Amino acid sequence: MLARQRNIRLANGTEIQLPLLVPAFSSKGFKLIGRRNGTDSHYSEVAYALEDFGRYPALSVLISAYDLYFHHFDAPDLHHRHVETYLRNSEVVFLDSGGYELTTDFDSTEPRIYQQLLKQGFEEVQYRQVLNELSQFAEPLPLVIANFDQAGKNRTLEEQIEIARHIFEDFRPCMSDFLIKPWTRTGDIVKTSELSDEDFASLRGFDIIGITEKELGRDLFERLKRIARLRAGLNEAGIIAPIHVWGGLDPLITPLFFFAGAEIFDGISWLRYSFKDGVAINRECHALLSPELGVSTPRNANHAHASLENLSALRNISEALTEWLLLEGESFEMFPDRVRESLRKAYSKMVSQIDVLRRRT
Repeated sequence: MLARQRNIRLANGTEIQLPLLVPAFSSKGFKLIGRRNGTDSHYSEVAYALEDFGRYPALSVLISAYDLYFHHFDAPDLHHRHVETYLRNSEVVFLDSGGYELTTDFDSTEPRIYQQLLKQGFEEVQYRQVLNELSQFAEPLPLVIANFDQAGKNRTLEEQIEIARHIFEDFRPCMSDFLIKPWTRTGDIVKTSELSDEDFASLRGFDIIGITEKELGRDLFERLKRIARLRAGLNEAGIIAPIHVWGGLDPLITPLFFFAGAEIFDGISWLRYSFKDGVAINRECHALLSPELGVSTPRNANHAHASLENLSALRNISEALTEWLLLEGESFEMFPDRVRESLRKAYSKMVSQIDVLRRRT
């Protein structure tokens, strides 16, 4: 079995238990609103959701340096607009280098509500500027930072690692989350089966190994096979760093990635859908399926209620995955009735057709 349960230790000594499902915030795909001061700057409608989230203790959160640099979460009518206020209540803060916002394509699970407005002037220099600002707080944030993945795109794995280490070494004691990118000039898939023993060994020293969900392949089963191959290769190299699937947050698909060996998952799907009975549904339907709400519920109240319930659903999924592992994958009773049989069949198929899973079961 490639799935496992362990903790990661932050620089401040805090132990974070895995698996970890991380709610993310991004301006991408949401409405950008022009400011009234005559400039061409914008703020995102997601600023209000982030402010509300930041009022309460949370285990984790992910935010993009791109949005911080362009002040997309500084809505003019919020009382507390400094980024520290939004993040201080989270036990661990993941910082994306902005690669997601710097492209026009979306993750496979995302509806394209608003076209991405690409802003010029965000490169590694600006990413470092954001890191410097976050590093100057009197009480350091518990940061997990990614490499500037746009700089490593279509470079060899060796070059990607060298570029990444420069940033990670400059911003200790932040935890490092090395995001692997396709290494061929025309490739858009991270083909983990092509990694040699030396390649896996070269990943030693990073705290977390990341890979984007969309760069694992087009088909779900391809993605699962590549995650399993990555986990198996890391294990064989003696590397215990957890795998982070960027954009892999879905109530039905996340368990499959966990079965394949990944342990950290993030995404903004929790702000786009409603999680009900183990699946993601149209967010506008949330009130209709909630006895305490109903069809007359205003849209803003419906969305706020859905977000709150989704956060609870993420905690439930994490607990279910831990219980599934403790029972060595022999029971699926901890998952919602609607999906447990589907998950059981999917895992059975994975074990029978993914050789590195079969050898360890």
